[in-house]
Amino acid sequence: MPATHKIDHELKLITTIWSGVAIDRELCEALLNYQQEIKTPPELETYNEIVDFSEATSFKLTPDGIVKLAGLAARKDVKGVKTKLAIIVRIPLAYGFGRMYEVYRSLVPNSFKDVGVFKTYSEAMEWLKSPDPAASDR
Repeated sequence: MPATHKIDHELKLITTIWSGVAIDRELCEALLNYQQEIKTPPELETYNEIVDFSEATSFKLTPDGIVKLAGLAARKDVKGVKTKLAIIVRIPLAYGFGRMYEVYRSLVPNSFKDVGVFKTYSEAMEWLKSPDPAASDR
């Protein structure tokens, strides 16, 4: 599996690092696995998340796949629990896919997650720590 997860209870943060090729189908499968195996304890519902694609070697994504991914992700949002997801990408094309996901995720009804796309870990952490999701330039 190209995704590894780390949970930092002190920071209330779940970090997923994706390595290898990022493919729509595999991202959807990894998300479902994450929702079933990692994010099930109730205390994790309030944790922010980072998905780091810095180690991804290439991206084979489609707009339809990104829409599906956004819908799958939003199904597990907890009503009234607002959290943040920072996506880290270094490849310009991947940055565009990340921004596309950010838009589609915001359009899903009953979505309670703010999404931001960043080029570095430090930018992502600054945004996650800020009370205002728009506090950092992306």
